[in-house]
This record gives sequence, structure tokens and C-alpha cells, in this order.
Amino acid sequence: MELKAPKFDISYQNKDIVSKLFGDRMKGKPMSLFGLESSLKVVDVRPTNIPIVRARELRMDNLFELEDGSVAIIDYESDYKEANFIKYGRYIMDVIDRYLSEGKEPDIHMIVLYTADVEHAKTSFVRTACDIRTEISYLVKAPSEKWMADVRNGISGQNLTDGELMHLVLLPLTYKGEEKKQEAIRECVKLAVQLSDKEQESFALAGILTFTDKIIDETTKRYIEEVLGMTQVGQMLMDRGRQEGIQQGELNKSKKVALKMLRQGAGVNDVSELLELPVSVIQSWEKESQTAE
Repeated sequence: MELKAPKFDISYQNKDIVSKLFGDRMKGKPMSLFGLESSLKVVDVRPTNIPIVRARELRMDNLFELEDGSVAIIDYESDYKEANFIKYGRYIMDVIDRYLSEGKEPDIHMIVLYTADVEHAKTSFVRTACDIRTEISYLVKAPSEKWMADVRNGISGQNLTDGELMHLVLLPLTYKGEEKKQEAIRECVKLAVQLSDKEQESFALAGILTFTDKIIDETTKRYIEEVLGMTQVGQMLMDRGRQEGIQQGELNKSKKVALKMLRQGAGVNDVSELLELPVSVIQSWEKESQTAE
């Protein structure tokens, strides 16, 4: 009987796992690996989500603390839109807010990696009240085929240099067109799982997932799910899924108990205290139940 790899879902909610995994393995490595002029090294990684009062939160690709005390926000784009500066402004203001609450005022870099589809982009958005500036790396300039050949040769020699490892991560973004990108994603994942060093494998897979989540199609996504099932990164995503399933199951049980107590005449505050859940949650369940009836 054929054994199949466990199934898991590469979901948007899992991005914080792979982004942090990639970021943790960037510690001690220079920003020049992204094709930037800066030789400053990463010393720490910070959470990337920005909770805002909207339908969904904003999430940058990576947030690094650098050795000179400054902070680097990293985002990648497959096309240029002036409206993206609004998003960058929100990133910047949220990061400033976070650090001010900690009594810190670091300098901030807003770094944008453009895929090979973009050959020119403005680096600033200036109004009387604000001035948003970006530092850009154009991946259209990358020698894709040389990078791919170097990675293949490095893997046959059992190990990749830091530069080759980052090239493996960024390679899918260096190709123009949808079809070429999907082919490159599949090829890079296939190469990553051939790495004998599991630390390098985790870095490469986490990086590929972090930087391709905006462009990956369903067919490629299913391929990656099959390949990653037996890897360390895949195991982490499955463990996260199991934990979320357990938490959801416990929440469903609490909801049933809460509704039963409310029907028996218990007050919302009493139910909240007994189940150790916010009053707002109990009230939303009560309202949902009344609407259903």
C-alpha cells in the first residue's frame, strides 16, 4: 500500500510561522543578501502583523532589527502602484508606535523587493504633511539561470553559501510571467528538500513560502503541500493546524455550555466568569443564537 504524506494547508494564517522561521535564520546575516547596498546584519526579528480597524489586518513580509539599532521593514511587490505607499506609511507608523511604547526611537528603513515584472518604480511619496521613502531592490537584474546553476552545483556539493541560499529563496521572483514563476517555485522547493543540512532546508523553504505567498497558484500550492508533508517546516504547519483545531474544539464546547446556561436563565456576566471568556464573546453567541431562532 502506498503511503501518502500528511495533508496540511498553506494558509495565510500560517504566514507568521514561516515568516518568523525565515527571520530567525536571517540573524547574523547581512541585508546585502537581498540585493541591497547595506552590509548591516540582522540581529533580531519582530512580529509582522499590524492589527487595524478594518476587515483584515496588514502584514509586512519581514521586520528585522539591524546591528546599528535601526529597523528594516521588508515587503515585496509584483507590480508598482503609487497607492502602495499608503500601505508602507501604515507599516511605518505602526512600527514607530510599537517602539515608542517601548521607550525606543529607532531609525526605520522601508525596503521593497520588486519581482522581475517591475523595471522602474518611484522611491518616494511626498506631500506637505508626509514624506515616505523606500529602498528598492530590482530582481529583474538578477541572473536567474546562473543563480539556478549555482544552487544546483552547491546542493550536489552538499551545502550552499549564504548567498546561494538567499538566491534559492528569491529565484521565483526573478522570472517574468506567471507560468515561469510557478515553474520556478516548484523547482526551488524541489531543490530545497534536497539540502542535507536541515537548517538550510528550513531556511530555504520558509523563505520561499514567505516571498511567494502573493503569487502562488492553486496547482503549485497543492504540489508544495505534497512535498512539504515530511519536512520540518511542513511538520510545524501541521502542528499549528492541530493546535488551532484543538482550540476551536474547546471553544465550540464552551459555546454549547454558554448557550445552555443562558437558556436556563443564567446572566451573561455569570457565564463569562464561569467560562473565563470575555463578556463580548458570550453576548455575540447569545445574539447569534437569537438570530438563528
